[in-house]
Amino acid sequence: MMFVTEVDEDGKEKKKHELPFKHSMMLPAFTGIDAVRNVKAEGLINPRGFIIVDEHQRNPTFKNIYSVGVCVALPPVEKTPVPVGTPKTGYMIESMVTATAHNIAGELAGKEPHERPSLNALCLADMGDSGIAFLAVPQIPPRNTTWAQQGKWVHLAKIGFEKYFMRKIAKGISEPYYEKMILKFMGVVRLK
Repeated sequence: MMFVTEVDEDGKEKKKHELPFKHSMMLPAFTGIDAVRNVKAEGLINPRGFIIVDEHQRNPTFKNIYSVGVCVALPPVEKTPVPVGTPKTGYMIESMVTATAHNIAGELAGKEPHERPSLNALCLADMGDSGIAFLAVPQIPPRNTTWAQQGKWVHLAKIGFEKYFMRKIAKGISEPYYEKMILKFMGVVRLK
């Protein structure tokens, strides 16, 4: 039995009920990692423990700290009754990593950071024998492109992509030229 509290538009308790289920998955509210969540340094993290970054992936208060991935404090896309963050996809994180690597290299050469991640979303979400593929350019609205398709082909595409991804990482190539060309043709790039 799952115990559910339904809330109204203001986030106030509306109704409690129980739902029977055979299989379920509950995701707790995400928080920053233990290493930084409880740090008492004003300007490093948001109230949920995620690292605050500027458009160059650098913390505005502590200029020697960069952050990428799920630990980054991206503002919510819109206000919701139950606060939720902006989801982060693999390609979006690759975008953050690319901008950060270029900015750190630039800083080591005496230049100010100038690279900004595109924050585009390209995802194959596998759901057993089916799935959903989606593209959002950029992921955070307003968007220039929004596309989604569902089907068994996504499951097969995900298997193929996993093999391709592991091969390119094993070879030490994060973005082969042909991948870059195909994605650019679709309007998907890592940097703005």
